[in-house]
Amino acid sequence: MTRLLTVLIGATLGITVGIAQTSTKEDSDYQLLKTDSYSIEIPKGWKVSPETFFGQRKVKPSSGKGELGLMTAPPSRQSWEQLYRTSLFYILREEEGKATPFKLTKTKRGYEAATFDVVDRDGFNGRRYVLIKHAEKGLLAVSVAIPEKATEKEWAKHFKRMVDTATFVE
Repeated sequence: MTRLLTVLIGATLGITVGIAQTSTKEDSDYQLLKTDSYSIEIPKGWKVSPETFFGQRKVKPSSGKGELGLMTAPPSRQSWEQLYRTSLFYILREEEGKATPFKLTKTKRGYEAATFDVVDRDGFNGRRYVLIKHAEKGLLAVSVAIPEKATEKEWAKHFKRMVDTATFVE
């Protein structure tokens, strides 16, 4: 009922929310998440939230804490510094922490990207971010919220897989 109400309100306001489809290869621990604007591999069997009106999705295991995040933005002429500062404004409103400086890099698919982390009061960089830019297609922000240091290796592996497989739909 809530989903129907959301769709009806969105339709009334002229807002479109992207639909995601997933497909799985039998020999893989990951499945392909494909939307109108990007495709990316996520852990098999994890739940994908509907896209919000501002382009955000959460990917979570069926139980436990932690999440992977995806968010899109339209093409922009903002510098990396501006994108970083804008991202931090929203990130640090959700939860306090100390942001690391961003580093410019390229993804495995050849897209320009900026990476940074947010360190908690215990010194753990459990929140990690990659901003992936395409001049015509826009921005895809990929994030991970690692629930605890003991699960860091597993969550870092999933996050890396998402970043490595992120592709803008042509």
